Amino acid sequence: MPAAKRKSADRVAATRSIFLGLLGTVGAALIGLGIYFSTGGGHSETPQLGTDFELIENADRPRSKGPIEVAEFFSYGCVYCKNFEPEFAAWSAATADDVSVIRRPATFSPSWTLLGQAYLALEHANAIEGHHERLFSAIHDTGKRFATGRDIAEHLDSPNLSANDFMRAFNSTTVSRKLSRATDATRRYQIGSVPTLVVAGKYRISMNNGTQRALQVADWLVEQERQRMAKAG
Repeated sequence: MPAAKRKSADRVAATRSIFLGLLGTVGAALIGLGIYFSTGGGHSETPQLGTDFELIENADRPRSKGPIEVAEFFSYGCVYCKNFEPEFAAWSAATADDVSVIRRPATFSPSWTLLGQAYLALEHANAIEGHHERLFSAIHDTGKRFATGRDIAEHLDSPNLSANDFMRAFNSTTVSRKLSRATDATRRYQIGSVPTLVVAGKYRISMNNGTQRALQVADWLVEQERQRMAKAG
């Protein structure tokens, strides 16, 4: 091969090698960024009002003592709530003794009100364990639809919770009062979507920045409340 052509070929090969190297570097950077953001990175370490959480108008009166409440507003009809459930349950199990974690059913529609009443009936019957997951699975894994409380009772009927026991709880005055309070709380805390977390009755956390970030923000807000109560005491 003539010297001129050989030099030209060498330049092309060198340029191609540099180009491929740059592509590899950019690709690795993009993959790294993807991992960073998917695991909750890319956010300011300190949660920001308006970005990570919002103050609730007409919030509950600040407590000077007692547990710090973290409430999850959810519905069995919400697939995002189903997907969030294992993560939220694991987070709940790891909270400190001064934190009270509760669930409140959102009642955006008649069908969701029915499902909310079902959750409260399970809670009243001390039958959340096992049956909670069964309702999520029935709706989202098998496409089952419930029109009445009796439909739900028959689906859940088991040696651990008979259909009649479920219906007694479902129709109890206690559950009726709790359902009314849940409906009021959904409106008072301006819950527009689920799942949504509310801390201490005054901070609302959405899932816009991901579930992991939402739980990180909840931890941070709990600590802010803990410090505020320590100063007040």
